[in-house]
Amino acid sequence: MRHLCVFFLTIFLCCLSIKAQSLNCTRIREHCRPCTRRLVDPVNNLDFINSDCREKLRGRWIWRDVRRCDMQIVACENHETRLDCENVARITGMRRIR
Repeated sequence: MRHLCVFFLTIFLCCLSIKAQSLNCTRIREHCRPCTRRLVDPVNNLDFINSDCREKLRGRWIWRDVRRCDMQIVACENHETRLDCENVARITGMRRIR
């Protein structure tokens, strides 16, 4: 009986720890956006990504600047997708040039 109790307790703790590791993208969105709006830090602008992707996608997408917070949310919600410039443009709803 004791072994059975220990077994179920172990299973319960394993399930609880797995649930605690699940992605909570909504929480990131709620905390990130209001905070970055108040910060006027150039680091949040991701100029190196924006200029590189704008150049790579010229003629296919109209690239709009993506901030650090936006990229964190995109990465969280699309953690199984390769986040190259093309996918970021598609996911964030940028306009495609026909």
